[in-house]
Amino acid sequence: MKNIAIIACGQNTADHCREQLAKIIGSEANLQSFCTAMRTHKQVDADLIVFTSQIAFDGGQDFLPPHTPFIIAQRAINYNEIEKLLAVPAGTDVLLVNDHIDTAENVIVLLQTMGIDHLNYYAYAPGMPRTHETNIAVTPGEAQFVPKEIQTIIDIGTRQLDITALVQILEHFHALSEYGNLLSAYYIHDIIKLTKLSFQYKNKAIRLKDELARLESTIRKTPSQHARAAYHFEDIIGNAPALRHTIALAQKFAASESTILIESESGTGKELLAQSIHNASPRAKGPFVAVNFAAVTESLMDSELFGYVEGAFTGAARHGAVGLFEHANHGTIFLDEIGDVPLALQAKLLRVLQEKEIRRVGGVIPIHIDVRVIAATNQDLAALVRQGKFRRDLYYRLSVLPLALPPLANRGTDVLLLAKHILRQLDSRMDDLQAGIWFSHIKDRLLQYAWPGNIRELQNAVEYLHSVCGHRCPALADLPPNLQRRSAVHAASPLPARPLGERIRDEIRRANAAGETIGRRSLAARLSAPESRIRAELKALEKEGAIRLTRGRGGIRMNAT
Repeated sequence: MKNIAIIACGQNTADHCREQLAKIIGSEANLQSFCTAMRTHKQVDADLIVFTSQIAFDGGQDFLPPHTPFIIAQRAINYNEIEKLLAVPAGTDVLLVNDHIDTAENVIVLLQTMGIDHLNYYAYAPGMPRTHETNIAVTPGEAQFVPKEIQTIIDIGTRQLDITALVQILEHFHALSEYGNLLSAYYIHDIIKLTKLSFQYKNKAIRLKDELARLESTIRKTPSQHARAAYHFEDIIGNAPALRHTIALAQKFAASESTILIESESGTGKELLAQSIHNASPRAKGPFVAVNFAAVTESLMDSELFGYVEGAFTGAARHGAVGLFEHANHGTIFLDEIGDVPLALQAKLLRVLQEKEIRRVGGVIPIHIDVRVIAATNQDLAALVRQGKFRRDLYYRLSVLPLALPPLANRGTDVLLLAKHILRQLDSRMDDLQAGIWFSHIKDRLLQYAWPGNIRELQNAVEYLHSVCGHRCPALADLPPNLQRRSAVHAASPLPARPLGERIRDEIRRANAAGETIGRRSLAARLSAPESRIRAELKALEKEGAIRLTRGRGGIRMNAT
């Protein structure tokens, strides 16, 4: 039997949500409820912990054992009690009372979204001064927080777990197909009951139908198998200084909620780095959803990202569909090849980053999302901005914490480390020493090759050699044609094609974001450029007003743009 713990700010809420869940899964799970004020309990022994709000999660960290899966649930209005508000005349001022101001404001939004918008709601929580005089208070099961002088209290019942939270719980235990129809039936029952009450409840019934559609859509398109990050920082192989510097920055950035932009060549491991950041972040237990814009048809980008409502376009699925941003809620979304996003969609992405909400295609109701964004590109976004192909405001909104992975040709002996790792994955009987011997006749060519396809090309080359040679040590004649051409060999790693001034800007931004001091010498070392060139570029940037050079340990700082 599975153990599920429900943790809320108040015991009443925790007990109510436990009873709601018990109606669906009955005796199939052991359900416990706790409130964050219970300091007698420390870590909870459970297979899944359900926090009833973000506030409960923030205050309930003591309950959460390491590596225990958890859900931060969304909650909905108790539909069976809402008719009490019909008796209140339109235009009446009412105090909406809850235990926390954010929760009170959220309840107001839910009521208005459902169409119960004939009253003037004013959010109130304990300890707040009253700014509006009224004798009526509305509360979702938190009557103990209503000011004593209020004469009329309308208790609409404790908020219950939203259908999406119930789906998450069932999905976690692979029981969605078993209990999904029962869950759907409960909501159909409410729809029938409400539509019979009065025409004024039509909006409410429509809202419930939308929630039922979200359930059916989730059952049809469950992202759990594809919404997990598999890689961690320890999976990144290499000792090159530029790579270790990037990893050190990324480990610091993992603790932040700010948006990250990874600008690097194709095949350098951008998604591996993004997954590692996610798994080292506070969102590690949440979903990781990857989107490759180069692989999505432009006409489908809107609906893939934001979802759509029923009838949004010809061929739209019945009841619509959930988008990838919603699937990534409480986790991380990885926007790969962001430079391929058309201008029209860039404006919508900017709004998502600014407002933290999306609208489904064909819909009008904004949906709040809690998602950390990591974007990546193999293009020069700054150049695209100058060409008018990428929005400047979106570029700066994405490039809060910039990162860059070095090309494989600039990583020296990391080529051999990676080649041996790939070979051992292909042939588990080889140890590290044997793998090193296997490459002994061709290692110089591997180190000299330019690797325009980076790690992806190296992987292809090793697989080719393993297929051709088996356990025999490959010779130069065994190399694939692209490695045999002399034009592919270089004496030294070239500087990347991007202008040095732009690369200097990126390095300064990274250092500033990480709180590191950066100067002329460290720039020269990181960029493999002569110090005289770095000095000249810094003078030009200072004259332009892009940077300021501070004395002592202050280093170089980017000016606000």
